[in-house]
Order: sequence, then C-alpha cells, then structure tokens
Amino acid sequence: MAPSAILGIDLIVAAVCAAVWIAALAAHLIGARATAPGWLPAWGCTAAAAGGFLLAAARAALLAGGPPALVGDRLLGFLALTVPGAVIGAGGLALARRPRGVARSIVPGALTAAAAMTTAGFVAVLTLGTPAGWLPLAVLAVLPVVGTACGSLAFSRGWPHRATIAVEALGVAVLAGSLAVSWMDSRAEPPSSFTATGHHAATAAAATAPRSVETLRGPAPTGRLREFTLHARTQRVTLDDGTSVDALTFGSLPGPELRATQGDTIRVTLVNDDVADGVTLHWHGYDVPNAMDGVPGVTQDAVRPGQSFTYEFPAAQAGTYWYHTHQNASVDEPKGLYGALVVIPADVPTAESAAGVADLTVPIHTIGGATLFGPHAQPWTELLPPGTAVRLRIINTDQITQRLSLAGASFRVAAVDGADLAGGAELTGTVLPLAGGGRYDVVLTMPDHPVQLALDGARSGGLTLAPPGSPSPAPRFAPGPELDLATYGAPAATAAVPPADLAVTYTLDHLIRFVDGIPRFAYTVNGAVYPNIPPLVVREGDHVLMTIVNRSDDIHPMHPHGHHVRVLSIDGQPVVADLRMDSLEVRPGHVWTVMLTADNPGIWMDHCHNLAHARDGMMFHLAYDGVTSPFGHGGAFANRPE
Repeated sequence: MAPSAILGIDLIVAAVCAAVWIAALAAHLIGARATAPGWLPAWGCTAAAAGGFLLAAARAALLAGGPPALVGDRLLGFLALTVPGAVIGAGGLALARRPRGVARSIVPGALTAAAAMTTAGFVAVLTLGTPAGWLPLAVLAVLPVVGTACGSLAFSRGWPHRATIAVEALGVAVLAGSLAVSWMDSRAEPPSSFTATGHHAATAAAATAPRSVETLRGPAPTGRLREFTLHARTQRVTLDDGTSVDALTFGSLPGPELRATQGDTIRVTLVNDDVADGVTLHWHGYDVPNAMDGVPGVTQDAVRPGQSFTYEFPAAQAGTYWYHTHQNASVDEPKGLYGALVVIPADVPTAESAAGVADLTVPIHTIGGATLFGPHAQPWTELLPPGTAVRLRIINTDQITQRLSLAGASFRVAAVDGADLAGGAELTGTVLPLAGGGRYDVVLTMPDHPVQLALDGARSGGLTLAPPGSPSPAPRFAPGPELDLATYGAPAATAAVPPADLAVTYTLDHLIRFVDGIPRFAYTVNGAVYPNIPPLVVREGDHVLMTIVNRSDDIHPMHPHGHHVRVLSIDGQPVVADLRMDSLEVRPGHVWTVMLTADNPGIWMDHCHNLAHARDGMMFHLAYDGVTSPFGHGGAFANRPE
C-alpha cells in the first residue's frame, strides 16, 4: 500500500473508531433507561464496543506497515490515546459481565473514557505535528480526563442531565484541545535577525559582524549591461482565441522575455503603475545576491503604486529561469505577473541564433480558464524546416504539477531547472511531469512531420512544430510512462557527496493551525506554520543534508531561494546523475534527500511553490548567521511575502 494511502485510511479509521465508541456509550445509556426503546437490541452496546476495539486494532496494523518517517507521530498519538481508550472500554464491559464481576456501574465511566480517549486520538491525527512535542500531547491527554470526569459526574445526576452534560463536555473538550494544540504552533512573530545554534554555538565568537540584507548586492557590474523596464499594471487582455480576461501584467501576457548572455549584467527597473496590492520581482531559480531576491518583508518592501525599484545582478548562470511577483503572489501571480528569464552560455554566444537552430521559450500558464503556451491560448504553430535543431525551454508558471507529452519525435532532456543534465538518453513517448515553478530544456531534431507538445487535462492550447506546407493538427496529450529523474542522465562525474555539517528533516503536513489569527486546515512544516517555523541558520560554506518528508495528501513543489540543491535520492531511489534543482516535486508519501551548499549569504525564503500552500503556512527561512533584515511583513508594512 502506498504510504500516502496509509495516512489517508488511518485518518478515516481514527474518525470511525471514535464515532463507534461514542455510539457504544450512547447505546448503553439508552439501554439503561427504565423503558428502553424496542429498536435497540440488548447486544447493541457490546457490538459497538467490539467494533471500536477492532477498528483500533486495524489502526495498529495500518501504522505498523508505514515508514517511520511518515507515521511516527501517528503512532505516538495512537499508543498514548487510542490504545488505552479501547482497552479501558473493552475491559470495563468484560469485567462487568464476568460472574462476580465488578459492578455494572463502572460501564458508563469505562465507555466514556473510551469515547473520550479515541476522540482525542482522532484529534491528534488532525493536530499533532512531527516532531511531536510533549506539551501538545499533554494537552490532548487532558481532553479525555476532562470528558471522563464530566461524564461520570453527569451519570450520578440521573438521565435528564447525564447524556446532555456528557456530550457537551466532550464537545467542549474536543474543541478546546484542538484549538490549544493548534495555537501552540501558530503564535510567534518572524525574527528580523538570526543567530547560529547547534554545531555553530561553540564558534559563535568567530562569527562575522552583522550584515543587513540591503548590503548583499553582489559584485560591481561587469560585461555588457542589459537594461529592461517592466511596468506592472491592471489590464484587460484579449487572448488570441478571442476571449478576454482581467489580468495583472508586466505590459503583456506573459511579461516580456528577458534574455542575456552569461557574463552580462542585468538591470531591471520595475515600475508599479497601478497594482493596488503592491508588486516585486523574484527571479525564480536564479541565484541572485540576496538584496535582489524580491521578497517583500525579507529583502525589500513591496513596490506600491507610483513607486519603482531597480534590480541589478550578474548573469552568472546560463539556462532557463523566470520572474514573478512575490507580493500577494498566491493571488497576483496567477493573474499574469510573470515572464521568462533566459541566459545563453558565454561559450556559445551565437549558437542559439545560428541558421538551422530554433530556440523557443514556452511558459505554460492557466488564466481565466485558458491554458497559455507562451502568449497563445489557441494552438500555437511554429514552422520549422526538417533537420532544424530545436530547444524548447518549458516553464511551468502554474502552481501545480503539469504533465506534458511531446509526440512526433525522439527528444532528450538537456537541462532541469536551468542546470545542464549530461548524458540523458533519447526518449520517445515519455510523459514529462513538471513541478510548479520547474523548467525543462528539451532538445530534438525536427523531422519531416509535425511534433506536438501538449498538456494533460488542457481543453485547448498546445504547441505544434510543423515543416512548411504540412498540415498542423491540434495538439493532443499522449499518455505514456513518466520520466524518472532518479535514473535519467549519465552517472555523476563527481559521485562523492561532501560530508554534511548539518542534517535537518522537514516534514510537510496538513493540520489544524491558526493562520492570520483564524483556525483552519493549514500547510505545516514540522507541525508549525510561518512565521513560527524555526529558521535553518547556516554559515557560509556549510553543507546541509536536507530530508523532505511529505505526510500530506497534496503535492508540494518545494522551492529554496538563492540556491540550487543537489538531489541525492527521490523516495528512496538514489539519483544517478548530478541533478541540481530548485523546484522539487515532493509527492504525497514521498521522501527526498538533497544537499544544499551554503554559498550565497542572506536571508532566504524556502517554501512550497503552490503559493496558496505558502500563504497558509508552508514557508520558512534559510538564514546565514548574523544577517539581519530591516523589513517586516503584515500590519503597517503591508508586505505579504507568499
């Protein structure tokens, strides 16, 4: 059974187990009345209790078969709450039925304890994070104590009171316990500076002087200066299929492609014409100096209407990247505040524009029910002579994983997330799953017939490469086996992984927490939500071994700012190639192991690039020791960094 299925089934079984024990208690109380109803069989309470005990046993079997990284806290809550509850309930009934057994007066108390403790076990599933602290568990343990005490008190008062008081007490205890545990991981304010802990504590005296993110601007400009100006504005856009959408744009949909050559200096002036929320530019996947990262409340304030901000950074990395707003991004980026950034390698400055070469950038974006391939809502056709060397720079600017097919020619994945991937085999009929924010560079030689790039689930759109004079059919998704990044590419030339200076585990989950002061199902990291997730504090030069565990039922495209990580394993499968990524598609139940080299000082956001998940808690800081920020979010700052 898939690990993610284990967690989902356990949630259902925990809820049913609690409900059945509550039903057993209700059956006993109703059956104990002077005039018991005829529709309730005498064995009803016993049958419900037996069902509750069997469901507890089913939970034990389920959790015993799950990976410890996924089921650890579930086992803790189960062993501390559900098991004692089931044992007390079943034991109380058994003792009361033995000859010369304990008086039947213990049955209501035993069943109340069973109902309260299994309910607490269910609440633990919804609220207890990993790693589980003793205090939340203690709060949950108080829940059945309160419920049992109130219920027992009610039973001594007679039938008119005992049922209502027991139910009300249990309900209040469940609500109070849930909110208390949720509040514990949802109450802090974000720090403005960071101090090393753990293995750095002994060398704290050697720390460098404090530095502000504002000073981390990189080297002086060198090479050719590439200057651009982007105007952020509200705009009614008519797509090429005739439909119109209300959008936010950088002047077009998508924004202008920014193209430079490795070694250039890129300077972009952002002008906010009228975007009321404010706007910034984040360079997704590009390891810019920290002051240029474009995260409001961390590296700058949001650019308000009528204001401007200039970004400048060296074009040090070749490859395919993109830019988007990071202010209120879960709402405003999907409306159109995005565009492509392409940097051509310095050693082949003219190859991309040479005769016989086609270099196409294909950002894929969903807006107003339409799927855009580049600027096209209707099928996009490019006429290319047979024999043309084609590079497709595919960018997923949506927030969910997209599955793409490329039919009509064999192809090779030449780069992932802007980083070259050597030795990849020719592929035919292979589906390309692309994480939110991720990029593939795909290369092929144009055949004498059409080649189609299509998106799974899209109602329209797509890209057709066609020889001049040939028909151009509408692209259709072609199902097939998915690309396995763990096994694709040539073995890494430098297989040795440096020893880790730090090792951390991040467990992703979906739990009840307070977000913006409101209790809701939030997206958590190690049981907490931003800004209460402890930052990962590093020193320059550290090698950090990260294990990312997804215990939720959602895909999380995890995105570290300012760094590419080397992927070591994907769900237990060692990665063959030297695979460097910045957008990791962590599927439900999967575990990724990556190595991050701390080589870009600053305060960086790490977050899920399903930006609604980031907004609801799944983001935290990677911070270098001693770096400070004068910026804040919320309140008077009006910065919203998701």
